[in-house]
Amino acid sequence: MIENFEEKTKKSFEIKVTYQNSIGKTYKDVYMIDFSQLIGLSQLGEPPLYKIAKNVEEIKKDIHHLSTGLIKVIRYTKEDIEEEETKQLLERSKQPKKEDEV
Repeated sequence: MIENFEEKTKKSFEIKVTYQNSIGKTYKDVYMIDFSQLIGLSQLGEPPLYKIAKNVEEIKKDIHHLSTGLIKVIRYTKEDIEEEETKQLLERSKQPKKEDEV
């Protein structure tokens, strides 16, 4: 997505949108997207489209790691947590109390 970024900004494209309102009337619109108008403008920092592309790449990697098992997901249910808390309370009650706690 971020490869050939400068080249992609030189190309224009159109988006055709068709939709209906609540009474069934159909609307059709065509929107021309032309980023070439932005070529040569100066700005501070990375271009927003470049940042979006990089973030999408990171999301893609994260999903791949989750799906291949490189990242393990540990899930606890409410019952698991309550059971663990009960075990910890029982263990604490079995321990002898210190003199300063009496």
